[in-house]
Amino acid sequence: MEFYNGSNSHIEVLNSKHSSVVVLFESSKPELNEFLRKDAFGYQNLNLGITYLLLDDKNKLLAYVTLGMGSLRIPDMHEFDFHGKKLKEYPKDFPNQFPALLIGKLATNKDDENKGCGGLLLDYALKIAMEEKQKIGCAYVLAHVYPESLDWYKKNGFQTYVKGIASKETIAEWQSTARFAGG
Repeated sequence: MEFYNGSNSHIEVLNSKHSSVVVLFESSKPELNEFLRKDAFGYQNLNLGITYLLLDDKNKLLAYVTLGMGSLRIPDMHEFDFHGKKLKEYPKDFPNQFPALLIGKLATNKDDENKGCGGLLLDYALKIAMEEKQKIGCAYVLAHVYPESLDWYKKNGFQTYVKGIASKETIAEWQSTARFAGG
């Protein structure tokens, strides 16, 4: 089984030249296929999110991720840690929302699952978050996650703050960008 890395794959921003590879993409989630085929271009045109494609050396579409801006709204200010302190220890008017990079969609072609594609795109998203952190501020990376994907995200350092996940269609996961900057 081939495992994908930076030497046998590359990332490009979705554009009209990718039409032929987009129609061939099949993840195990029909709604993720539909988003890529019907909505991703529109999201980009409206500046709601940018879709990045992971392509192999023959330009086969292996996976995609759609990134946008978001914010992490803190549900419980008394229990939430921010840079090693509980939020309640900060000044009274300290914000309860923090800037975040949002992973809105992440999907792998079902023939290429468990070959490192999702991890490559997650690393790419984290790299973008670190770059933005230096330019405009980005305290967290958020992901909308299907319940069956929770373990993969947790294995990759994400946490969930949503209670009662059994009744949710997707779950908000978060990860601090400080972990990737040594802080």
